Amino acid sequence: MLSIALGIGANATVLCWLRGIVLRPLPGVVHQSEMAVLVSNEGGGNLSLLDLRDFDTLRDVFAGVAGTQITPASLTVARNSEWIYGQVTTANFFELLGIRPVLGRTFLPDEDRKPGGDFVVVLGEKLWRRRFGADPGIVGTTIDLNRHAFTVIGVVPAEFHGTMTGLACEFWAPVSMVAEVASWPVDGTLNYRNSRPLHNVARLQPGVTVPQAQAAVAALDAHLAATFPKTNRTVHHRVVSYADCPYGAQAVLGPVLKLLLAVSLGVLLIVAANVANLLLARAVSREKEIAIRLAAGASRARLMRQLLTESLVLALLGGLAGLLLASWTADGIVHFLPAMREPLALGQGLDGPTLAATLGLTLVTGVLFGLAPALQTAHPRLYEILKEGGRSSSGGARHHRLRSVLVMTEIALALVLLIGAGLCLKGLRHARETDIGCQPDRVLIAGLQLGMNGYNEQTGRVFYWQLQERLAALPGVEEAAFASWFPLGLAGCKGHGVDAEGYVRPPGENPTYEYATVSPRYFATLGIPLVSGRDFTDADDTGAPYVAIVNEHFAKKFWPGQDPLGRKFRAGGRSRTIIGVAKAGKYRQLNESPEAFFYLPYRQYVPDLDLSICVRLAPAQAGATGSNADLLMSAMTIRQTVRELDPGVDVWGTMPLTSHMQGALFAQRIASDLLTLLGAVALVLSAMGVYAVMAYAVGQRTQEFGVRMALGARAGDVLWQVVRQGLVLATGGVAAGLVLATGGTHLLASFLYGVSPFDPVTFVGAPLLLAFVAVVASYLPARRATRVNPMEALRAE
Repeated sequence: MLSIALGIGANATVLCWLRGIVLRPLPGVVHQSEMAVLVSNEGGGNLSLLDLRDFDTLRDVFAGVAGTQITPASLTVARNSEWIYGQVTTANFFELLGIRPVLGRTFLPDEDRKPGGDFVVVLGEKLWRRRFGADPGIVGTTIDLNRHAFTVIGVVPAEFHGTMTGLACEFWAPVSMVAEVASWPVDGTLNYRNSRPLHNVARLQPGVTVPQAQAAVAALDAHLAATFPKTNRTVHHRVVSYADCPYGAQAVLGPVLKLLLAVSLGVLLIVAANVANLLLARAVSREKEIAIRLAAGASRARLMRQLLTESLVLALLGGLAGLLLASWTADGIVHFLPAMREPLALGQGLDGPTLAATLGLTLVTGVLFGLAPALQTAHPRLYEILKEGGRSSSGGARHHRLRSVLVMTEIALALVLLIGAGLCLKGLRHARETDIGCQPDRVLIAGLQLGMNGYNEQTGRVFYWQLQERLAALPGVEEAAFASWFPLGLAGCKGHGVDAEGYVRPPGENPTYEYATVSPRYFATLGIPLVSGRDFTDADDTGAPYVAIVNEHFAKKFWPGQDPLGRKFRAGGRSRTIIGVAKAGKYRQLNESPEAFFYLPYRQYVPDLDLSICVRLAPAQAGATGSNADLLMSAMTIRQTVRELDPGVDVWGTMPLTSHMQGALFAQRIASDLLTLLGAVALVLSAMGVYAVMAYAVGQRTQEFGVRMALGARAGDVLWQVVRQGLVLATGGVAAGLVLATGGTHLLASFLYGVSPFDPVTFVGAPLLLAFVAVVASYLPARRATRVNPMEALRAE
């Protein structure tokens, strides 16, 4: 029952995660199977507001298309401020999702059309209860959001937390208020087709399939390309189901959870084989009972029903215990997440469909492990058993062969899991040792949102300059800088279409390349070497020629074999001269192909005032170990420095850069951790299987061992005979497992970094470990065989 509980609990937990994150990622949204997403080939997959409104008119295939984007905001209640996350959306957002407010209303159709004209906001129920004491009169009152007075028009249910899966959004405002809520430039966000800042969510009409919607979208793409050739000539969109959305938790966790489901099913097969083996051993002691029942007139079908019923009862009892285990572990996925600035919403308990799937899995498992013993037991050697009377029975060669096959199956499956765990662990170690192009140790980062504190481009530049001077002057600070984005986190990066002088873009090539807005000393702060040229300076402002720094891959792509310094490219509507080349690094994932990347000076480009602080601490300030705890001791000093410059500005999301970068290792870490855990379970179960078979064999061969010992056999001979039998089982299982692993480890390729799916060390080490465990499991009953007293063994017969 305990082993069944372990197998069912593991599968129920993974099914719960898979359903809550991939299959049903939008709690509170009705008919989620109809939800889809439009993905552009430009703008990082996002859409422009104007294109989105055109797609919303395709009512033959879409019930509607809503635009969204997440943003933090500063909420002030009774002079106490906190950073919360929310979304700016088009007015049809809640109606499209089927979200009904618990208080008030949601957006009116025209409340997203007038830039800066509708200061209205919808709150989440959890925020309403936490900060406003569940005040029933909240509707119609004003709240302070980013130092603007917004009128609360409604409260939506607590289970709904937005459409960015995994992120806990707590307020929603019209997309027309992006300047006030998200500090984006209205003109650049709302009025141009080549500005693509919006995520989206679409609902298919009932009965419409994704391919049908794709055909309609392709036709509209062709029309837009002909109508707006300057902005849409090379743009096309694809329709995907929401489970395949390229942003959100399902994009990061989906592949991992599918792998874990396959692994947990493998563990359940091992459990089934183990329990079947134990039932086969127990069935031998019931042969006389079954024979008497048959002799008394019982039908074989009735006996099989009884035996299968016993197995199903055992499976259901183990399944109930497994569900109890899953109820404790269903929210455990958050413990595997890296440190993040954003509030998370990933926990989801067991629901009806998950319980139903688990029940079905339990019943299948009960039939699986109960069928073979039932078939064996219901077809006994009736005459021989009744003739033997009270003498013991060996169970016959059929039982022995079947038990051996089941043990070898356990060993084979366990070996596949051990090899997978070994490959992931080795890949994780390689990933941690790889050159990421910077030196994140002793670097502390903290978020700022000046645009949400009443600053504009001119006053924001002054604030950043003054703050950088003060931070750099702090004791123990080696370097201080600002950046709009840091590499290897879970947050996305902005992109611009690039036209480089002398470069002819091949048809179909994506012209969008990612960039970061940074201050002078950014490269020194993060430890990114400049290969050639110079860093940005305070002189690189709006009165100077527009400049940029590119990475090595950018230079090689557009000007291979040439000096890129002094070359020009166009991005963001301006021509920029390259003044430096930075060492290439890793930007989104450790296993990414070489990425062209560029940097812009913040004094020439601060449209949204969302730069974050980065500070490199001296070794003494960071502590002797350079641990995260030592680094965080400096966070209060940085916060105090910001508050001294402006008491109304606060920092958020303070953390070491090393913690921020753990997001790049998340998929590999969760895969290696859980594969190792399940591999260890499989190893224990396979050891139990070998031990059970060998212990049973020793018990059945007591007379034989007594005779051998009486005739002069040494203890070592008997010991070797038993251990050799265990080694034969292990060898057969290992051989089958190596074949399975060779055919299946390529599925792990996306979780491995710097390691071949057929790594020879892993393929040798895992079988040796399993063979050693099998020897130990065989040795314990073998020792008992050597202690058989010949006279007692013979007298017992």
